[in-house]
Amino acid sequence: MTKQSKSARLIQQLQDWSDEELGELTEMIQGLLESRREQPGEKVKETREDGSSLGKHGGRGHIELKMIPDSKTGKTYGPYRYLRYWGTTKKGKLGLKSVYMGKVAPNSQD
Repeated sequence: MTKQSKSARLIQQLQDWSDEELGELTEMIQGLLESRREQPGEKVKETREDGSSLGKHGGRGHIELKMIPDSKTGKTYGPYRYLRYWGTTKKGKLGLKSVYMGKVAPNSQD
């Protein structure tokens, strides 16, 4: 018996998703791929603090590191990774959306 690939296991889970949910996932995946893609003609590839590549702003997606301030204590927490991508908003228009990707590990070189 051969081991299934991650994508084969995932597609089994996705088969019951609605068309709307699959469309949103498609937009997220396109944004994630864009955030990893090196832009043609770039001589110096920009990277974030954590070493991840910086997608082209105005493209389909990029990873953004965000620090969250606590107004009560004055402390700042993070950085937290967010995938910013272009997708269909709740109003049915194209707009910038985001999804939380997790906290950046200290000394991470992702």
